Amino acid sequence: MMDILRQAEPFSVRECMRSSLFADGSVVVFLLKNNPKWEFEEFSPNITRFTGYTQEEIEKKKLGLLDIIHPEDKEKLFKSFQQSRKERERMWSFSQVRLVRKDGSILWVELRFYFVNDASNRTVYFLGYMVDITKEIEEKNLFETVTDLVPVGIYLYEDTKFIYLNKKALDISGYSEEDIKNADIISFIYPEDRPVVEEILKKRREGNRDVFTYRIRIITKDEKIKWVQITSKIIYYEGKHLGIGIVQDIDKLVQLEFAKELLSKINRAMIASGDTFSLIEAVCDVFKNFGNFRGVLVCKVDGEKLTPVCRFSKNNFLDSIDCNEIPERKIIRIRQPVYISDISRLKKFSKWKELALANKVNSLIILPIKDGKQIRFIISLYIEEKNYFSKDVLEVFNEIANDISFGLRYMKKEEDLFLKEYYDSLTGIGNRNYFMNNLKKYINKNRYFYLVILDIYNFKYINEKFGKEFGDRILKEIADNLDRNLKYENVFRIGNDEFTIISTTEDVYILIDRIREILSKIKIEGRDFPLDYNIGVVKFPEDGKDPHEIVLKAERTLEIARKNGKNEVAFFDREKYESVRQTIHLEEKIENAIKNDEFILCFQPIVSVKDNTIKGVEVLVRWKDQKGNLILPSEFIPVAEKTGQIKEIDMLVIKKVRELLNRWSSKKILIKKGKTRKEVPLEKIRFSVNLTPTYIGDIISMLKSRQQFTEDDIKVLKKHLTFELTERQSLEIYTEKKNINRLRRMGFKIAIDDFGTGYSSLSYLAELNVNYIKIDMVFIQKMLTDKRIHRLVQSIINIAKIFGIKTIAEGVETYEQLQELKKLGCNMYQGYYYSPPINIDEFEKLLVL
Repeated sequence: MMDILRQAEPFSVRECMRSSLFADGSVVVFLLKNNPKWEFEEFSPNITRFTGYTQEEIEKKKLGLLDIIHPEDKEKLFKSFQQSRKERERMWSFSQVRLVRKDGSILWVELRFYFVNDASNRTVYFLGYMVDITKEIEEKNLFETVTDLVPVGIYLYEDTKFIYLNKKALDISGYSEEDIKNADIISFIYPEDRPVVEEILKKRREGNRDVFTYRIRIITKDEKIKWVQITSKIIYYEGKHLGIGIVQDIDKLVQLEFAKELLSKINRAMIASGDTFSLIEAVCDVFKNFGNFRGVLVCKVDGEKLTPVCRFSKNNFLDSIDCNEIPERKIIRIRQPVYISDISRLKKFSKWKELALANKVNSLIILPIKDGKQIRFIISLYIEEKNYFSKDVLEVFNEIANDISFGLRYMKKEEDLFLKEYYDSLTGIGNRNYFMNNLKKYINKNRYFYLVILDIYNFKYINEKFGKEFGDRILKEIADNLDRNLKYENVFRIGNDEFTIISTTEDVYILIDRIREILSKIKIEGRDFPLDYNIGVVKFPEDGKDPHEIVLKAERTLEIARKNGKNEVAFFDREKYESVRQTIHLEEKIENAIKNDEFILCFQPIVSVKDNTIKGVEVLVRWKDQKGNLILPSEFIPVAEKTGQIKEIDMLVIKKVRELLNRWSSKKILIKKGKTRKEVPLEKIRFSVNLTPTYIGDIISMLKSRQQFTEDDIKVLKKHLTFELTERQSLEIYTEKKNINRLRRMGFKIAIDDFGTGYSSLSYLAELNVNYIKIDMVFIQKMLTDKRIHRLVQSIINIAKIFGIKTIAEGVETYEQLQELKKLGCNMYQGYYYSPPINIDEFEKLLVL
């Protein structure tokens, strides 16, 4: 072709290049003179689209290709060109170069030249073409710009070589782009995890295009081991099949997850332990088998003496230590957990330090296990890495120490009570109490988080159609799948079919998509059972700064999602919160009901287990509106608690009881005993009134106010009133202990309602000095058919006896239940076996006033 071109007349070359064949398109064909400007001799008509110059302007100006090459590209272009000439190549190409068009705009092109020589082998022309690659370059630049902006690492690789990493990926690894580009992927993987990556790369070479998500450890530039999560797949890019991956730094999350799982395993181990020795042994086994520590040492503390009761170490180095020369001795004095993040900096305990460093121990966490104020055991965990634990993880280890201490303290008084304060008995995940406790911790840290509240759409229908047992299996499956798959979130069950998730994710939409996916893949007995849902989302601190405010707003946001139909997600919206609350109407009705005295009292006798005589009565509030409709407490009590109206309702009940006592003060009370009736003083009958723990301080102020109660009123109430505090108020019974004890000092008696279903802390009994424990009806109904429940009821009664507290069983419906309670030593009961809640007239007939 070159020989033909040499012999061809100029007009024939022109005729060829300027034919209609090259009039359009993204390829320009040209003939350049070999002069300093690489002047255009001939060119195809579409050169105007490339350069912005007309054919006449190019010819008149004697424009050359180098006239329109971007100044910054000329040097590297010439270097490539000179190298090609040096190697005597017949063709030269340059993949990316910028043209500066007439209007100053930029066009990216790819160039290719063939060298046209004369008879003396001197190059006189360059025959070539250029291709418009602007779109491809801009797309590539856009891709690289976007990937540098996203908060996750992104990388491209071909076969086993990195070819691109964004800034975040480089930050995670600690390497520079020059360090890592074109480097072998496997060399950056922690040796134990390399088989995982090698297997995935093998599958890629075999054509597998699935999305893979997995966790591995990498070795950073400063030789630290870091956990990352990888999500990768195959894409077609720049004419090649390349691997693209997302890398996330999950090192702190893995540590936190590890610590939380450790906490969970220890709690489960403690449940199965029957005495102190087996508990310590079980805890030690968990640390040994699960913790991956270099060593575990548990010492019994006797004054200043430390005696090892459990020790494990790689290379058995702990077998030779002298317990009088170890850092654990400091704990006896300071009585607090200690974390030594870098043993090499420790100035004391030189022999121990030398031994530890020789056995690759670089940090140490020491946990005191207390029985009250006395330290009974010290647990030490020997760790290979320096500065291994974050602050959040250390908090979990502190919680581990507290939980073990709690378990030891009350091991002899029933281990089942230990976890009742935090875990849901059906699903095994955190309950509402644990949720509120965690929510307060997150708020105290003052870091942003999302609270996602989820309920199953029309779950009542599932229970009605398939039965409650099937519904419970659904709830267990939901909890298990959420807890297993949302590894970096905290999941709780706070209601029958309501779950909450606390997350610090940066993208809550990804979290919601994961929840949707989990609910769509629920299986029961191998059969798909996808579930519909509603979701409400609030964010701290933007949407609220108080735990109760955040929960209330989350629940109201969930109500908005429910109103919109199934599978709806609602984010907190201030305007909707103020204008579209479904409960506003009910709140207004409650307010009017209080003003119009629509609340009435019902009475359920509290009866002696021993002789079946009435010892007291629980006063229950009911709402009968002006139309005669009875509104159930389950409808209005939750709303009243959220809005604070409950304290007015509680006070209204107290006033009505006072009026009743004043009316009965001159009458004799006859109580049935066997076939006869026994006359008893009125003050022998205790009136139990429900009180919301949150507002105890307000109730005390009202009781002390002489505007509402006279001194005589207070004297009468003290003789008769028992305040029942319900455990459904999370930790508030415990946190309100000062006000509760104030009530006791005023002369009122205190009962813990629904004991065993909520916080269930023995601290109630030790610190609140209560008079009665009311055993929840759920346990009474199951105790004859479930040995574990029977054991729990027996334990509650026995523990109450230890503290001198009387027990009242709720919900007794059968003779068999009553007889069993009598055997167990329960003091009193109430329930349908004796009487349902009745109105005042029916109750007066029972007492024979």
